[in-house]
Order: sequence, then C-alpha cells, then structure tokens
Amino acid sequence: MAFTSTNPATGAVIAHYPEHSPEQIEHLLTQAAAAHRDWAARPASERVAVMTRLGQLLEERADRYGALITAEMGKPLAEARGEVIKAAGAARHFADHVDQYFADEPIAGTPAVLHYESLGLIFGIMPWNLPFWQVLRFFIPTALSGNVVLLKHAETVQGSAIALEEVIRDAGAPAGVYANIAIERDAAAAIIADPRVAAVTLTGSERAGRAVAETAGRHGKKVVLELGGSDPFIVFADADFDKAVQLGITSRFSNNAQSCIAAKRFLIERPIFDRYVEAFAKAADAIAVGDPMQATTRLGPLAKPDILASIERQVDQAVKAGGRVVTGGAPIEGAGYFYRPTVLVGVDPQSAVAREEFFGPVALMFAFDSEDDAIERANDTSFGLGAAVWSSDPAKARRVAGRLQAGAVFVNDFVRSDARAPFGGTKSSGFGRELGGLGARELTNPKLIWTA
Repeated sequence: MAFTSTNPATGAVIAHYPEHSPEQIEHLLTQAAAAHRDWAARPASERVAVMTRLGQLLEERADRYGALITAEMGKPLAEARGEVIKAAGAARHFADHVDQYFADEPIAGTPAVLHYESLGLIFGIMPWNLPFWQVLRFFIPTALSGNVVLLKHAETVQGSAIALEEVIRDAGAPAGVYANIAIERDAAAAIIADPRVAAVTLTGSERAGRAVAETAGRHGKKVVLELGGSDPFIVFADADFDKAVQLGITSRFSNNAQSCIAAKRFLIERPIFDRYVEAFAKAADAIAVGDPMQATTRLGPLAKPDILASIERQVDQAVKAGGRVVTGGAPIEGAGYFYRPTVLVGVDPQSAVAREEFFGPVALMFAFDSEDDAIERANDTSFGLGAAVWSSDPAKARRVAGRLQAGAVFVNDFVRSDARAPFGGTKSSGFGRELGGLGARELTNPKLIWTA
C-alpha cells in the first residue's frame, strides 16, 4: 500500500510514498535497539552537539521545510516557516539546559540522589497539523536523555516525515537514533507490543489515545498522551477588550484553526457579550482566506476533505441545537478544502455538538453572569488541555485560573506551547508532559541511588 500526500489548497496529489514491509520494519526495530546501547553510552556532550547542529540546519532550511509543510497540510507559509524556526529554538534550548534538566537530584536529608537515565526505544505517533514541531518537541529532549525514537507520522505528511529523518541524520545522529516508520495506524499495536519498545507517546485524537493506552497497558509500557481539547477563552467585562478580541482571533484561527490548544469556546461576561461577538465577527470576516503560499493569506484550507465534511456536519448540528450563525457557516466553493471563518451564538451548551471538539475555523460564543458561572461552564467538558482568562483584576484572574480544570491556563494571553514550560493536559485531553524540565524527564527512568 502507498500513502498519498495531497495539497489541500488544490486537491492535487503531491506524491505517493510506499508503506514499509514487514522486513523493513524488523530492520528498523533491530537497528534502533542496537543504536540505543551506543547512543546512551556516549558522553552527553556528543548528544548536545547533534542537537545544536540540528537547530542550525532547521534555521538554514526553514524556507524549504516551511514550503513542504504548507504544501502538505495547508497552513499559511509564514506560519509553516515559523514552526520550523520554533523547533530550531527548542533544539538550542534543550542543548543549553542538559545539565539543568538531567542532573542528579539530591534527596534532602538522605544520602540518595535521583539519577535520570534513558528508557530505550521510544515509539512516537504524531499528527499532521504541526508536522515538524509535534515531532521535534518530543524527540529533542528524549534523544538528549539517551533514548532513540521510531516515529510513525501521519499518512498525509510523509514528505515531512522523510525530511525530518533527513535533517536529523544530517545533524550527525547515528543510524537508528531516529527513524521514520511508514505504517498504517492499525499496524501500530504490533510495534507497541514489541519487547524492544520501552514506551510510547502519541499526540492525536481521544479515540486514538484510548486505543494506544489500552495496548500499552496490556504490555506494561509507559505511555504519554496529548489528545484533543475544547479550550475555554474566558473574557470578563473588565478585560482589555481590544486585545481580548485580537488574541482571541489569533488563538482560534492560527494554524488554519486546526490546533488542540486553540480557543474553541468563548465565554464572555454578559455586559460585553453582544459587543464582543460583533467585534470578533467583524475581525473574522476580515481574515484573508486563500492560497496559503501567498504572503497575504492568513487562513488556508482544512487539511483533508473528511475534516471539511466534519465541520459542515458540526455547524449544521449546532444550528439544530439552537445556534445562530453570526458570520460564515459554509464552505468556500472551488478547489481545495476551504471553510469560511465562522462565529456561532445560542448553541445549547448541553447539546452533544457543544461538547465536541471543533477542529476547524468555528468559534462558539456563550454568555456568563458570574465567576462561578464562568468556571462551571469552562469545566463542563470532558477535555482539559488549556484555558485562557482575561481580566484587569490580577487577583480575580489568578483565582479563576486556579479553579479551571486544565493542563495550562494563560492569563491575558492565548494558550501556546513553549520549550521552556511543561505542556500537557488532564481529563480526556491526556496525561504526561512534554517540554520544560518535566517533559524532558517524562520518558526517563528516575533511578534512586542510595549510598550508605
């Protein structure tokens, strides 16, 4: 079987990529297991040198890799290039902080330390929406700790998958430290079960996460999951109104509105609700939608036709659940998988569709009447990835942030990942962390060494 990469802006096929055979899969597993023994035994300085060079190469090739990302998944070219640059920054950050993140930790009052050592071969399953960042944000610290990685990328971004393997190899990583494995999702279970695999990490849908966790649990493997989200964006009446609109637009529509940590449910205090909806809808109407290769484009196509069909279905169901379309609400005719920036009000918050994740350019607006009301509405979801709180009262904002059920809460800003800070969710949004010190050590064995 071959995987097909298609340009979502035109529907044209870019390339076909062959699936790995059972013999090739066995070779990759054998090679990775052997590579771990050598890689983990090397001085940390050698691993740092590889990651430092990786950061340099990513910066040098940002234009080329950015164009590849845009062609395969459709995000605006400037954002795609920015994704590569962000990954380069992560390589530099973790290379510069190896001693801080992986140093032995004394345990107060005892003659013991925690020593962080590699686990072995890590199997990663990554999505198409941030094809470089999602992979590299976990690979870089994971490999710096001495682990090696076998990566199953999304079927639709195999060009990016091959480019990642290329740039990591060019940075000086020995064979087996990172390898792309081209398999269908149904074949992942056998890889997880293989005794040479120590742990698995997945970024993807809730359904995929549950399946991976079930398989990993059955075989006693550690698993890290970053799943979906339905992030609340809470705006109190005393907030900086214009900035809350501006960054609300950024949060909802960046990355072609296909991000787990995008603002999806806008909870607006009632005195400013109508004004906020009007301003947000006006700003959404002004977003330049079109060819993502053009510098003026701010919103490209959805990545796949099934995502476009899903958004159409969800908007239709939202209207049936009492919703009113303020702007948008329909696909754009012509080639590609484009959908208009959409704002919905009046959707029954208890309806099934209001509890789903909208992975496309749709913002749901709800009014609230008090702090407790805002918190109750924000937490009334199975997801718990991120949240944003907007208020000019620091005490109130901090109080609300402390009561929200989320892996990250941003005050007077929008949720995003940063190499310096741990990232992950709670509830149905997954468990475990990436990035920062916690994320760097997530896929290590914290070995207790007690010296009498």
